[in-house]
Amino acid sequence: MASVGSSAVLLGPATFCAVTGGSRGLGRSIAVQLAGRLGEGSRLVLTGRSLQGLQETKRQVEEKSPNQLEVKLVTGDMEDSTVYHAHFCDIFADVKPGTFKNALMIHNAGTLGDLSKKAAEHSDAEILNKYYATNLTSVIALTAKFMQVFSASTVRRTVVNISSGTAIEPLEHHALYCSGKAARNMFFKVMAAEEPDVRVLNYSPGPMVTDMLHTTRSCGVKIVEDGFKAMESQGLIQSPDDPAKHLLTLLEEDTFKSGAFLDVFNRFSL
Repeated sequence: MASVGSSAVLLGPATFCAVTGGSRGLGRSIAVQLAGRLGEGSRLVLTGRSLQGLQETKRQVEEKSPNQLEVKLVTGDMEDSTVYHAHFCDIFADVKPGTFKNALMIHNAGTLGDLSKKAAEHSDAEILNKYYATNLTSVIALTAKFMQVFSASTVRRTVVNISSGTAIEPLEHHALYCSGKAARNMFFKVMAAEEPDVRVLNYSPGPMVTDMLHTTRSCGVKIVEDGFKAMESQGLIQSPDDPAKHLLTLLEEDTFKSGAFLDVFNRFSL
């Protein structure tokens, strides 16, 4: 599909958009930024584990875009693959052929895993299975459902994977997080090669002021904590609003190569 480079095409009227992990942090910022860009007839689906958090995101979205945007909330924990079918059906409920001209799937949800362990200490297969179910398997399965629901070539489809610099740069005590992000990147690179009519982007938002950052900064691993202190002193730790705005600009300009890995600091173009 040729690049269009127009927000009216990607984020205009009759757009379906789903954002996972929409109850706080970057997911909330993306949702609020989308509110002013999704036109009449659009639907924004927000997923997450916290209903209270999702309700607050919805309030902020509707405050910015009153009476124009349908906002739907879907709660669920992706550790358990047996709930995927019901969860995905809720996300795409009542989507009928011809209802939407554009479809946007943003995979933002993610967890850090146990930061107390080194790579060689992750021996519990059950814990590993739950981690990768949450952070990899559910993403792959949800993408497949998205492609099944929006199978017509008349719908412009875009899939965004919220990635991390740790997908290509190792970070001590973050073996699960790094490997999950790396696997997601490669999955979406393959998908981009196989699906030329779908726009695919791996996007790293950089370090942000979120609960996840607080957990990492206080993980007890000196080299990691020192690294984040250095980034903070250099002004590299941002509000989630900044990468959210940058991401939507990338999507509106639509000049990236499908499957590319880009980040907020323009460090990567892979």
